[in-house]
Amino acid sequence: MTSNEESGLRLTRAVEEAERHTGSEIVVVGFARADGYLDVAFRNASVVALAALGLVLMVPIDIHEVLVFPLVAGASLAAFWASRRAGIARATTTRERRNAAIRAAMAAAFLERGVTRTRDRVGVLIGFFELEREAAVLFDVGLQARIPDDVRASIAEHVRTRCATADLETREVTIAEVGKRLGAWVPRRTDDVDELPNAPTRGGVR
Repeated sequence: MTSNEESGLRLTRAVEEAERHTGSEIVVVGFARADGYLDVAFRNASVVALAALGLVLMVPIDIHEVLVFPLVAGASLAAFWASRRAGIARATTTRERRNAAIRAAMAAAFLERGVTRTRDRVGVLIGFFELEREAAVLFDVGLQARIPDDVRASIAEHVRTRCATADLETREVTIAEVGKRLGAWVPRRTDDVDELPNAPTRGGVR
């Protein structure tokens, strides 16, 4: 069994344990990144291109004009591809930009994973974002109607602060805790059926 398979199995069991305490359906999605951040890569490439051109024009060395374009273009391409790496992408984006990407990714995954397809609209999506080092929660309308705003905000903040890093054990425990907290407002019924898959899935880059 690979490490990814083991992680998936452990998170599946965590969801099963959480749903023993609640009628809610918990869906877990892991994202390598919330967005491709191509706009950031193009911006970085443009800045580096301008800097490279300025350097070429200012250095006290006679550079043949034929070489100017390859030098500037090479620097720009290098900056573009470097910006695709997780560390540089995270370092050169604002928190607001990353949060907007997370919201968009969560909204798309909410529909794609069918979180709305429960009898009483009591699904909840938990997303883990590796590049952004964040976690997020999105509640369906049935939970929004039953659970007060401050309680939902507290649950979301608990998941975000506990699960922003890739600590598998912490994520397992937190998912189980979410199930218990949801159960206080949406208890498991005797006729409850498992309406959505418990196994975590991978989210795509938008």
